[in-house]
Amino acid sequence: MGTTQLLRMHLSMKIIKIDDISVSQRLREIDRDKVDDLVESIRLIGLLHPIVIDTDNNLLAGNHRLEAYRILGRDTIECKKVNLSKLENELVQIDENLVNNELNMIEKSEHIILRESILDDLGIRAIQGENQYGDVKSYTTSKLASELEISKRKYQWIKQISKINHTAREILKYTDISNNLDALLQIERLRDDELQIEVATRIENGHSTNSGNIRRLIKDVQNEIKRDSILEQLGNYKNSNHKKLQLYQGDFREVSLELDDNSIDMIFTDPPYITDDSLELYEGLSELGNRVLKDGGSCLCYVTQAMLHQVLNVMSSNLDYYWIISIKHSGNNGRHGRGVFVEWKPILWFVKGKRKRSDFVADFVFSEDSGKTFHDWEQSIKEADYYISHLTNIGNTIL
Repeated sequence: MGTTQLLRMHLSMKIIKIDDISVSQRLREIDRDKVDDLVESIRLIGLLHPIVIDTDNNLLAGNHRLEAYRILGRDTIECKKVNLSKLENELVQIDENLVNNELNMIEKSEHIILRESILDDLGIRAIQGENQYGDVKSYTTSKLASELEISKRKYQWIKQISKINHTAREILKYTDISNNLDALLQIERLRDDELQIEVATRIENGHSTNSGNIRRLIKDVQNEIKRDSILEQLGNYKNSNHKKLQLYQGDFREVSLELDDNSIDMIFTDPPYITDDSLELYEGLSELGNRVLKDGGSCLCYVTQAMLHQVLNVMSSNLDYYWIISIKHSGNNGRHGRGVFVEWKPILWFVKGKRKRSDFVADFVFSEDSGKTFHDWEQSIKEADYYISHLTNIGNTIL
């Protein structure tokens, strides 16, 4: 049964000497601000709610009120003395903390878990699948939520927070998100101890803590872990100097001078189309394609919808327009400043000379989330893999 029923059945009112009260380890530390407020309240209007002790004078509820009385120099205090079992004593303390509504979400989740464990040990926690109306003494989730004046769903969400790694919870308990249910649930859903601890540590160190920034922080940490894993694999790659794989770093208009004329079968690229010199880059790309592509070779380049006509003009000065490809975004859609939800991105397909068709290819591909692991402009490899594998053959050279 609940605390209210327990107290009614086993209650007697007493005046007790403060020095006779034993205070054991509490579930909550004393909040000095709350004690100061209670001191003023008790001085003005007296004690509204007596403390609760057991038959051995152990304090069950009212630690802040007791501390306020000590500060006021009082020798005695009004109390409710109850004759309860050890488990019932613990239940009184837990319910006192929950009902007073002064716990943060993390503390509430821990209290809820402990409370349900005690109710289970007392044999009064309803078991899933039983008739919830069969025994009025059984505590269903709905009944427990109702006692806290919250919905069943919110009760379950708060309870879920207790699944966060213990170390991470202890860190988060003293941060700005200790009462942010949405942010805490995002961290719980990671289901990875090391990741939860890393996110909690960064929040403790001052990372912005609104819900949107928590999502971004989680994604950043996940990307860093993924990036470190990939770099570690690359560090162990024994064929990084393989002659068939060459990496050039720098302005493509300069480093591409090392490439022979008519030596490339296909160019697949994503120019930075949001920079001031975007059109110059596309123009340089068309000149490069005209020089290094073999006859019939393809040049596929990403472009933004807002620049389609301009890019078509500059690219067509050196290469022949062949087709436009639609890449369907995965995940959330972007928003363009012109008031458009952007659900796809175009790839323009140009050729040098006359292309010899070998097979049909799709002009619509569902993309995948790239994760932006190495760069904010990183694209998914799905469309690159599809078009390179369908438009070239083994032994061809891809730029």
